[in-house]
Amino acid sequence: MSEDKKIQGEEIVTLDNHAPAPPKDGPVVALDSQAPAPSADTAITTMDNHAPAPPALDLGGK
Repeated sequence: MSEDKKIQGEEIVTLDNHAPAPPKDGPVVALDSQAPAPSADTAITTMDNHAPAPPALDLGGK
């Protein structure tokens, strides 16, 4: 049992080097750096800053 506490203690120290641990009743996912990345389709359709500009609208001006 003491071995389990040692491992748990090491994990807490490692996390504390980067950011405080989230509250036990708080939104853990929001602070979880190990959360899976969104799918490629989602990233492209919602966050693509490199998409070409749409063609200019022809409003009939001269």
